[in-house]
Amino acid sequence: MVYVANIILYLCFEHSRMMLSELQKSCENISAGRTATTYMIIGSGLQTVHASLTVIRTIFNSSFSGLSMQEQKVAAEALDRIAHPDVHFFYPVNTTSKVKKASSSDFIEQWRGVLQKHKELSLSEWYLEIGLGNKQGSINIGESEKISKLSALKSFQGGPKIFVIWMAEKINISAANKLLKLLEEPPEKTVFILCCENEYALLETISSRCQKINLNSLQELDINKYAQRFENQFVRWLRAAFKAKKEKRSINELLSFSESISKETREEQKAFLSYCSEIFRDSLHYRTKSKDNSSKYVNELDLKKFSPFINELNVEGFYHVLQDAFEDIGRNGNPKIIFTDISIKLTRLLHKNPTANE
Repeated sequence: MVYVANIILYLCFEHSRMMLSELQKSCENISAGRTATTYMIIGSGLQTVHASLTVIRTIFNSSFSGLSMQEQKVAAEALDRIAHPDVHFFYPVNTTSKVKKASSSDFIEQWRGVLQKHKELSLSEWYLEIGLGNKQGSINIGESEKISKLSALKSFQGGPKIFVIWMAEKINISAANKLLKLLEEPPEKTVFILCCENEYALLETISSRCQKINLNSLQELDINKYAQRFENQFVRWLRAAFKAKKEKRSINELLSFSESISKETREEQKAFLSYCSEIFRDSLHYRTKSKDNSSKYVNELDLKKFSPFINELNVEGFYHVLQDAFEDIGRNGNPKIIFTDISIKLTRLLHKNPTANE
């Protein structure tokens, strides 16, 4: 029983990891030595830039930066002032009565002031801040050329060079094509962070190269709102898995399930995987009589019937499969392939019997 209790504690920890925000997860990965070359932070207004600062601080403090403890401290202080020489910001601008050929560097003082004063700021409020009036801002090819030139230079402080592009959906087509070539072959120790509100407004060829950090993730919302649908999906998945073990032709039902769930949003797919992790944890609680959460399943899922199939031989396997799938979905993996793979693994794990003395 001590061993089973340890498993339950482990499951609680693993489930909490799955429920971390995408920003936290990305920072964990960076700290663990897994830094991507291109990130896309999706959220509202200026909150995406503040999230990018969190990512940058984590990068500076990671092994990826190659900075000493003292250099990390200096880098953090410069970043707090929005004055780090190796962190470059680009954002939508336009000409004004004082600026005749606009680039982001012409408005750097206003940009510093805005970041230090505001946690939230919309694009239209930014336009008012820099005096555009009724004009719309953009990020043009001149900015992409500047990014290309800066990325080819050595860093000032010996660490990584980082480029933050706010409201990346405002990049015009010429600038986007120029930027795409850079993202395809990024210089060594260079990180690009694209901040946007609508990822689908960017070229698919750019979006597909980014590791996504969605600040509006469904994982941070109330999963109970989706509980009934997720429970029904899980039961359908479960029945197909049981049948596939006895009837090889029933594998088609698993493929059909993978096909249907692959059409949902990535956030819904990840939320479903988190919900599944709750079911496995509740099933183990029920079987060991440590806690009874069976009443929260109000449709077709019966923990009394399902819990005997969850045991110390397979429960860790279920969690590893779900966690791997959760992370693969977050890395823009093909959801149909991912769910087909875990469906096959689910089928095998369900038929691992408990120990003889259990």
